[in-house]
Amino acid sequence: MGLIAAVEDAVLAEVAATLGGTVRKTGSLPGGWSVDSLQRALQFSPGVYVAFQGMTPGAGSEYHHGRFSCYVVSKGAAEADRRRGNARVIGAYDMLERLLPRLANLAVPDVGTLKLRGVDNLFRETLIELGGTVYGINLELPNMPFDYTADLATLDDFVTFDVVHDLDTTQDGEPLAEDHVTGLDQL
Repeated sequence: MGLIAAVEDAVLAEVAATLGGTVRKTGSLPGGWSVDSLQRALQFSPGVYVAFQGMTPGAGSEYHHGRFSCYVVSKGAAEADRRRGNARVIGAYDMLERLLPRLANLAVPDVGTLKLRGVDNLFRETLIELGGTVYGINLELPNMPFDYTADLATLDDFVTFDVVHDLDTTQDGEPLAEDHVTGLDQL
């Protein structure tokens, strides 16, 4: 497993250990929020999602500062319930207050230690219309060691498919097609 995936997995494990069954969904995101991804997240709210946001140069060419965000998502009919929760569902503030001390200085084995860089209120007009609240916990992992080289011998060959067509139908009225598939034994 790669370093970025290891950090995402460590954050999600800490979320599960901290919030347990009080959230309905956890997972990773491929990037920032769109209205469509927000609508999907609100369907399974309350939830917590982690995303790799990129990196900046670190100490030397083999090290980079990795940036990650952990998003807490809540929804509800009343805006105050989205932030503060109620007797039935955890609110965004409760999720933040439980996660912040656990994610700040979270040690990721063989990678490094996460540092808290801030919390963003991702309030937008669209959230009011959709009935949701989102906060982003910004984390940085200083000097991630990117001296990693994959062992290509452990990777399977790609599945490939190609076809050669001869559309000349003068011989028997049928086009000639010859296909080749490799790598299906890996699926």
